[in-house]
Amino acid sequence: MESSELCVVESASVTMNTKNNRGHIILTYEKDIGNYLNVENIDDCLKHELLRNPWVPNTTYDFKSDLKSLITRAFRHQWLHENGSWLTYSALEGVKGAFCRICVLFKPSIHRGVQGGFIIKPFTKYKDFHASSKIHLSSNWHTESMSRAKDFMDIMNGKTISVIEQVNSGLHKEIETNRLKLKPIISTILFCGTHDLPLRGKKSDSGVFHDLLNFRIESGYEILKDHFLTNVGNAKYSSHRTQNELITLCGKILKEEIVCEANAANAFSIIADESADISGVEQLTIVIRF
Repeated sequence: MESSELCVVESASVTMNTKNNRGHIILTYEKDIGNYLNVENIDDCLKHELLRNPWVPNTTYDFKSDLKSLITRAFRHQWLHENGSWLTYSALEGVKGAFCRICVLFKPSIHRGVQGGFIIKPFTKYKDFHASSKIHLSSNWHTESMSRAKDFMDIMNGKTISVIEQVNSGLHKEIETNRLKLKPIISTILFCGTHDLPLRGKKSDSGVFHDLLNFRIESGYEILKDHFLTNVGNAKYSSHRTQNELITLCGKILKEEIVCEANAANAFSIIADESADISGVEQLTIVIRF
C-alpha cells in the first residue's frame, strides 16, 4: 500500500453489538480486537486504526461479569492506561479478555513452543498479569511482531516506502543508470555516422569509435569510465555486434521519422540510383524530396 493513501475509518460504517454487562448496555465496535483473531487479510486502513485507536471499555465497564468459573481476580481498567501501547481488552463473546493487539494484527511465526494468551486466545489469569506481561514483552514472538508493526506504521505515516515501492524505485534507478551509460555510446555512433567516419579499425578494440569513447573518459565522463571499469565483455556494449545493432535501431527510427514527414507533406518526389560497392554488390540509394 502506498504511504500517501489517506485512510479514513468512518463511524457510520462501524458495526455495533449490544451486550448486557450487569444491567448496563455496552457497545462493542468493529475495532474490538477479538474480531481479528487468526484473520489473515485485514484492510491496511483498518489495521492502522486498530493499532492507534482500538476499542477500549469505558470506566464503568464491569470486568467481573466477564470472569469464567474458578477465576476470582478481574481485569483492571488501569492496566490499559499503564500498557496502552500494546494491551487491548476484548468484550467479544467467547474471547473476553486481554490481548496484545500488536501480536494479534502481526501474528508472529511459530519457531518453538505454542502461542497462547495475549496472541491467539485471551489472557485471563489476571492474578499473574504483571509477571506474564513481562514474559510476553520479552518474548521473541512479541519482538518480531513489534518490528513488523513499526515497519507498517512507518509506511502508513509516510516515513518510509513500501517494499513494492522500494523495488520499483530500485528498478527505475537501474534503468536510468543504464540509459546514462548507453547515451555516450549511441551519441558516438551518431557522431561517426554524421561525419562519415569509419567506426572500426584493424582490431576490434581500435578505430575512431573506441578512440572517441576513450577521449570522453579522459575528459572526465565518470559514468562511462565506471561503466568500462565495472563491466567486461559484451556487458560494455561497445562490441561490433552492439554497434551494428545500435546502427540498425538508429536507421529504423530515422526511417520512421522521414516516412512520417513525407506522408504529411502535400507532395514528394523520389530519386533512385543504383551502383556497385567495392565488393561488387549492387546498392540501391533512394532519395526523397518533400
